[in-house]
Amino acid sequence: MFIGIDVGLKALDAAASEAAPELPRRVPNTPDGIARLVAALGELAPRLVVLEATGTYHCPLLAALLAAEAPVAVANPAQVAAFRQSRLGRHKTDRADAQLLARFAQGHADELRRAAPDEPDVAQLRTFVRYRDDLVAQQTAIRNRLHAARWTAAAAVVAWLEADLAAGAARLREVEGEIAALLATLPETTALTAQVGVGLVTAAAVLAYLPAGVLGDPKAAAAYAGLHPRHEQSGQRDRSRLSKQGCPPLRRYLYLAAVTAVRRDPAMAAFHARLRARGKAAKAATCAVAHKILRQLMGKLKEARRDHVLTLPLAA
Repeated sequence: MFIGIDVGLKALDAAASEAAPELPRRVPNTPDGIARLVAALGELAPRLVVLEATGTYHCPLLAALLAAEAPVAVANPAQVAAFRQSRLGRHKTDRADAQLLARFAQGHADELRRAAPDEPDVAQLRTFVRYRDDLVAQQTAIRNRLHAARWTAAAAVVAWLEADLAAGAARLREVEGEIAALLATLPETTALTAQVGVGLVTAAAVLAYLPAGVLGDPKAAAAYAGLHPRHEQSGQRDRSRLSKQGCPPLRRYLYLAAVTAVRRDPAMAAFHARLRARGKAAKAATCAVAHKILRQLMGKLKEARRDHVLTLPLAA
């Protein structure tokens, strides 16, 4: 049996791939509702439960399912949308979405990566990094408004925007201080920042945005970031390009790390130059460097975690 759960702000809609009268069709997205749903799933013992990533609304349910050791996967919304289109779905309701997720789970169970519980420090780091990204976006918007306001006679608006910009910069420094303090407690930080082009913020993004089950897996990490090549062949056309079907914020951090690495790392600069000599566009070559950096980071991360585990008994 496969279960699909559509997650909303106020309610959770569940559906099964086969008849399951004991499965509640809808429960509130509250601690009591989640406990009721998880208890029912425990009785049914499904092969897989699939949720669709919905911002943060699915996080309490996911944590409860993982605590109950239920087999659960979080589906990419783009995958689910493509599956709906392939089935010529005409209805878009919470109930229909739950049924679609159950069918999606049944048809793609072997391909879906099982969710794994986050370490508490990494979960907190993810919150900090996302908040920092929001602050950076707000600062960019304020700078744009300030630039426009300076061409007007609204001196008061200019003063307000300058104050907003200064306050945002102060908060950004505070958040980055918290990120640095948290990274200082993680054994993976030293290994990640040893990579040329990777600073504390990029290291934090790698740890924060990659799911727990992907960390240390180079191929899966590249796919999640959207840095793996996508091969397209049809008739006379045969080309490869960046898939971009992944996590845009992580891809942005890695691209900036690649730009720095090409400038400061002779090996990466030579790799970039070889790609350019073969006819690759400058951005495509830089993306290839970002791909290479991420794969190397996963190797360093896997080694750092293995060494940390091995040294724990000695430290005790």
